[in-house]
Amino acid sequence: MDCEKFDRICLDFLYEELDELTHAAAKRHIEHCGRCRDIAVGMRATREVGRVPEVDPPEGLEVRILVAERRARAELPIRQRFGRALSVLASYAMRPQLAMGALLLLVIASSMILFRARPGEQMNVFVTERGIPESESETVTILPIRTRIKDVEGAPSARRTPSARPPEPARETTDATASESTAPEPADTADREFERALAAYRDRRFAEAQERFQAIAARGTEKAPSAALHAAQAARARSGCPLAAPLFEKTYQRFPDTQAGQEAAWQAAGCYRTLGDFERARQHYQALLDRPGYSDRAQAALASMGDAPR
Repeated sequence: MDCEKFDRICLDFLYEELDELTHAAAKRHIEHCGRCRDIAVGMRATREVGRVPEVDPPEGLEVRILVAERRARAELPIRQRFGRALSVLASYAMRPQLAMGALLLLVIASSMILFRARPGEQMNVFVTERGIPESESETVTILPIRTRIKDVEGAPSARRTPSARPPEPARETTDATASESTAPEPADTADREFERALAAYRDRRFAEAQERFQAIAARGTEKAPSAALHAAQAARARSGCPLAAPLFEKTYQRFPDTQAGQEAAWQAAGCYRTLGDFERARQHYQALLDRPGYSDRAQAALASMGDAPR
């Protein structure tokens, strides 16, 4: 008999349930194999312990044990007490849940520090038409405050035919455009007013932003074109194209040779196209055919409408 076979029959050997030949073979094997002999001796000892009768503990044993434990703890020196407390805290600190929580807090804190907006930094605001899926929406980019296109007398880009100018929109009777002030305004005050209006726009307070931008546009300062464009964009974000289209059109008519005015013409064409007024949309696209930066886009838009320029 070998050790592998003895491992299979050791329990039967312990309880003497083997036949005579197998029992004799197992007995001879443990006489020569120290490993199997130790296994047999250990199992016999375990069996004998299981036969020991249970005895009820004397009354008050549990209380005496607890009292002795508290007394021994009270007699410990301060250094050992501190060591025990430190070991308990270390056991909690080494738990994976606490480590993951600390790592998560570190990631959140670092992202807030690294990705926060810097003071005075301009942001791109994306406005989509109401009722249009996101994949079909157009992106509106906030123009720089002082970006203007100077008139070049006699330049080909400045020549425009009367038929290319969009029709006169209905005159609006808003409080911001009813009375235009001609008094000069300090540059720092105008900058602050524009920043307040821009902050309201970014915070999605579109009604307040529209009112502030219209007030700036009514003063006729150098920020008037950009402010008028932003006012129309705020109106579109607030109420959609029915209200914004005339404002875009009016901005283009007031500032036709500025970048803000040309962007307003492009946005007006998109709004009229969304509203189903394809004739006005074509007129605005045609007005942009000789404008740098808009010529190709306007031509593509006209082609998609089935009215490619000849």
